[in-house]
Amino acid sequence: MFPDQKENWLREVTDICNTTLDILNDKVETEGRISTADQVMTDLCMGYLYLLSICNSEGLFTNAKIIDKNITLH
Repeated sequence: MFPDQKENWLREVTDICNTTLDILNDKVETEGRISTADQVMTDLCMGYLYLLSICNSEGLFTNAKIIDKNITLH
């Protein structure tokens, strides 16, 4: 996968997370409560956004450091 494709994929997932969080926030404001499933989705989206911010701040996605292997970061 080329670096610009990776950036597009990361940007798309970020947009989906932000949209999902907006929807869930509106739902909580309307219903006054949050379901377990909605809380799990909120945690998942927030975790992704947090991890992305850490990776960006550490320079993991700079062109010189793009990982070309299919690995899992822990």
